[in-house]
Amino acid sequence: MLPLTGLDVLVVDCQTTGATPAHGVVLEIAWAVARAAPLEGAPAVRQLESHWITLPPGHRVPAPVRRLTGFDPAQVSETLAAADAWQRLRSALGAGPTLAGGPVPTAIHFAQFELGFLRDWALQYEPTAPFPLDVVCVHAIACRLFPELPRRSIRALAGFLGHSLELERRSRGHVEATAFIWNKLALELRERGVGSWQELQHWLSSPRPPRARKRRYPLPSASWRALPDEPGVYRFLRSNGDVLYVGKAASLRKRVASHFTAGVNTSERALEMLTQVHEIRATPTATALEAALLENEEIKAIDPPYNIQLLDGDRNTWFFDRNLDSSAASADESHRRGPVPSTYSVRAVRALRALASGQAPGASLRARAVGTIERWAPDEATFAEGYRRFAERHGLLGKSPAESAAQLLCVARQLLATGTEEAAASEEASPGRADAWDPERVLRHLERGLAHGHQLLQRARWLCLLHDSCVVFREASSERTRLLSIRAGSCIAASDAPSQSELQRLPFRPLAERQAAFDRARYDRLRTLTSELKRVLRDGGSARLQLGRRWLEAGALRDGLRWI
Repeated sequence: MLPLTGLDVLVVDCQTTGATPAHGVVLEIAWAVARAAPLEGAPAVRQLESHWITLPPGHRVPAPVRRLTGFDPAQVSETLAAADAWQRLRSALGAGPTLAGGPVPTAIHFAQFELGFLRDWALQYEPTAPFPLDVVCVHAIACRLFPELPRRSIRALAGFLGHSLELERRSRGHVEATAFIWNKLALELRERGVGSWQELQHWLSSPRPPRARKRRYPLPSASWRALPDEPGVYRFLRSNGDVLYVGKAASLRKRVASHFTAGVNTSERALEMLTQVHEIRATPTATALEAALLENEEIKAIDPPYNIQLLDGDRNTWFFDRNLDSSAASADESHRRGPVPSTYSVRAVRALRALASGQAPGASLRARAVGTIERWAPDEATFAEGYRRFAERHGLLGKSPAESAAQLLCVARQLLATGTEEAAASEEASPGRADAWDPERVLRHLERGLAHGHQLLQRARWLCLLHDSCVVFREASSERTRLLSIRAGSCIAASDAPSQSELQRLPFRPLAERQAAFDRARYDRLRTLTSELKRVLRDGGSARLQLGRRWLEAGALRDGLRWI
């Protein structure tokens, strides 16, 4: 009887288009042969294969599955027929002395899911043969070995044991992660007296211990209790040193503690991350504002898997012509309005200008006006009534097209002044159903799109001013007045503020030069600084800015920030 650590085990993972064979098919499959204690010089994982599977004619991959797996039919050049994939899988580990001609020992992370599809293939392609895989569930083993661990998903468990797994759900990466987990668990099982495949099956068939009532995180509470009660940036690390998450804090101790003491309010994603945290590294800063700026820089530099708020897909900044009819990724003679974060940023403003100028509301224009895709645009009658209410509420009825288009600027300012854009921000950008529209909802989306687009254009002008500036501020909770020197969109120095006479004179750069220097890193950095200045003033602190040759004092600064 071979010991468990010396046994060749087939590791399998499937990605599918549905939860069961009745509702989906295999989209991707991967497998490999793993041994927990490989022979000297031999790799821990062998015969690794991964294949996209040919889909049945007319079969569509649901959008959530495409997002999770990264599946893009335009980029999948080769697929394997399901029957051929099954035969290749069957031959991955042929009968030999390890198997004694019986079923192949197989490890699958969450076996209950994959087994349904693998058994369906076996029935289709080998209906008279016995099922060739003797499967154990890695998740079930982990539940018994680590009953107090918050989560035992493949990503949580792999990270807990020290393996990096991408967030994208691909079969190849999951097989590598499962093989890594299997190797670690086999060694742990040996220490607990489970030394062979037969003993493992017997161990799994015995009554399962009661589920732990309380979560126990790998990171000892003493680690975060020892953090200072001051502003800073913290990083969560795996046992292999990978940075999982970067966060900012007004109090490092309190903020980090909140991750581990949130109780039932902790999200599944957060629990998955916290299961992997073995170390915290913190960098104190003089103020919470400076912590926010440092967090922004580190997220951009490290790209941690659990930071998503500053890592959206479009990494460009965009500029528009005067009438917002065309856009470019860099400023030029024709495109001087910007920078804005995406080409979609002001499409509602453009659409409303077109409508106010008398353009017919086709499906594309209706979709752009309410911020959705054409398939989910409101029907013509519903949109017409919603737009009529918009025009009536904001005094556009009875005016000429030119007067209506010009009036939109005043409407946008009124909406921002009354907080319409902020209040509507909680409503989803698209309804998800074409029949969910009514005139009042059309009205709300028109107002939100106009206000938000105008706000981004105002913010663009502000960020160009902030591009070369001096920021003097004091947070409400601090006695220190700080100076930030911003040059070419970067913070080149931070210190306690000297007297005004000691401040250096700012360089003068023409607007075209400042716009030309913008990239997404500068945009996000200055946007973060702007948000923090709003917070400082809102919380009772003080701030003043040197912009060019003049100073913008707290009152004027507060009034200006409300529009951006």
